[in-house]
Amino acid sequence: MSHAPLPIRAARRRPRPLIGWLVVVGALLQLALFAYAVPDLAGTGDSRYYLHAAHTLRETGQLLNIDGTPYRFWPPLYPMLLAATGSLAGVRLLHGAALLGSLLLWGWLGRQLLPARRALLLPLLLALGTPGLLVGKFVWAECVFTLLAAAYAAVLLQWLRSARGEWMVMATVVGLLLPLQRTLGLFLLAGVGVALLLGSWRHLAARGRWLLLLHLSLSGLGGLLWQVYALFVVRAPSRYHPPRGWGQLLSSAADYGFVLVRWLLPLPASARGRVPEWMWAVGLLSLFVVLWPHRRPWRQTGALAPPVTPDAEAANTAFPATHGLSFSTQLLREALWAAAVALVALVAALTVFAQSAAGIHDAERYASVLFGPVVILVLAAWPARAPRWLGAGLLGLWLLALAFRVGHVAQDLRRVPPLPAGSFTGPAPHGQGVGAAGE
Repeated sequence: MSHAPLPIRAARRRPRPLIGWLVVVGALLQLALFAYAVPDLAGTGDSRYYLHAAHTLRETGQLLNIDGTPYRFWPPLYPMLLAATGSLAGVRLLHGAALLGSLLLWGWLGRQLLPARRALLLPLLLALGTPGLLVGKFVWAECVFTLLAAAYAAVLLQWLRSARGEWMVMATVVGLLLPLQRTLGLFLLAGVGVALLLGSWRHLAARGRWLLLLHLSLSGLGGLLWQVYALFVVRAPSRYHPPRGWGQLLSSAADYGFVLVRWLLPLPASARGRVPEWMWAVGLLSLFVVLWPHRRPWRQTGALAPPVTPDAEAANTAFPATHGLSFSTQLLREALWAAAVALVALVAALTVFAQSAAGIHDAERYASVLFGPVVILVLAAWPARAPRWLGAGLLGLWLLALAFRVGHVAQDLRRVPPLPAGSFTGPAPHGQGVGAAGE
């Protein structure tokens, strides 16, 4: 075999100045919106527990609740990060950096998973998204959770393409952190696991199958151990209650349907109450059906050109040479779709037994991690044969709708009462009241 550089590596060095400039513009736009909307952080009831646990960790070395009992209702990573920042100003920097990192990672993934023309708009669409701005305002764990989800998708794609052990180790470490940041990480991992096992099992050799099973098992281990600790070691009182019936499941499905559809269409807040719940639930199911990433024959994706030799193919993918790099990118698109479906379905089902995640405010907060994947899936599902003028017009209207809404949400967030300066022992709760319900 020749030791000359593989064609795939040469393709990665090709400059793409327009994409680079749009990434810069998207990053600056997001930072400007964040700086305007979040001059100071705000808090809710959940924030009191996060901040108090961080304070007790700094003072006593233990994560404690406000009543002095061991911290157990939420995973431990976020209060540990809060303790490391040491101040609300540090937490604000943490949130801003996490949002910027998420945009850069999802933007890079868009270049790999989308045709080049559609990938151009992705940084701007991400920068104008309201979910990241909303969760960045409050002392919540979602900003870092979104960053971890984007990092996990990026390193997972690198492993699928290269089959190199270091990428598998990195994916496992990031996957391990996901449910330690938010319990919803277990739901994301469940969706990814199902997609990878169904989509790749018969294409992998025995060693690859064992590695995949080991990766999925270790990734969820941290979150499962934390739940065991909270339920059986600390013996935390159950936050669940007898089921509230199928009506609550329908209501939660309608909430998530309204939130996800509103990411794509310029709907007023009053539309949630004016449309029957079953129609929003059907809209949610229809959206996921439309976004299912059908397998397509094209091979060139984003910045990557197709390899031209069998040797290059075998050296750069975890799958047989006959599948090509497009098989790996297709598999990751399916994993993103499955992760989104799993999170929405499992959280909606959870509201039947618990009060959390119910209502459109909580729905937009819990679904904020899905904004990047949903935008990528929408662009991937865009009809390739549609007239170019029609596609450009619709995408332009989408950008305008996002810009209009994010401007109003930024103004609303700027008016939310801030946390007391220097307070790290927990604020009095303030209502959210913006985002999904804001005009």
